[in-house]
Amino acid sequence: MKNILSIGLVVILATAIGCSNDNTSTAQMKTQQDSLSYAYGVQIAEMLKQQNKTLDADMVAAAVKEALSDTAQMTLDQSQEILIADQQRAMEGAKEEGELFLAENATKPGVQTTASGLQYKVMQEGAGASPKAEDTVTIHYTGKLLDGTIFDSSIGGEPLTYPVNQFIAGWIEGLQLMKIGGKVELYIPSNLAYGESGISGAIPPNAALIFEIELLEIK
Repeated sequence: MKNILSIGLVVILATAIGCSNDNTSTAQMKTQQDSLSYAYGVQIAEMLKQQNKTLDADMVAAAVKEALSDTAQMTLDQSQEILIADQQRAMEGAKEEGELFLAENATKPGVQTTASGLQYKVMQEGAGASPKAEDTVTIHYTGKLLDGTIFDSSIGGEPLTYPVNQFIAGWIEGLQLMKIGGKVELYIPSNLAYGESGISGAIPPNAALIFEIELLEIK
């Protein structure tokens, strides 16, 4: 409950400070307090960008002004209920989107589905051994949302070396289906990924994910 409320307050404050219908700044920093206030605004605005929320800046600014003067038209509890309901709608929408994607994806050539619901497609056959859960592997990977947005990748940098059993469930299962030198595309249901928690600013709650993984080495 506190986490949802704090996110909501970040959204409200950051929108009021950091959002405007034009690009002309009216802020004039003449005192140390002005600079400190503006610095807080910049920091909060950066947090807002990670929330991916579209709000009416004028309405938010009015709410902040009224709340600061103790004339807000809703209580904190009422505002929290609205934020919780919005979050719940977003979670349900992401879950439905993932289920529809996976149902359609399962019918595509080359896509295989395991008993857990994990889907995978072999992009390049490997050879030799397959890793076990207790092994450590070296891999290259790219992680994408269903709309194709890349949220993480090792491509262009150093490969990742990590214990298999420390990954998310979809990776633990998927890696054990691979052989050295192989490359697969994993289509991971939310319950085998980051579930209802997601990762703030990167992966929404209940999001199904797509990963391309190349197995370079088993240690």
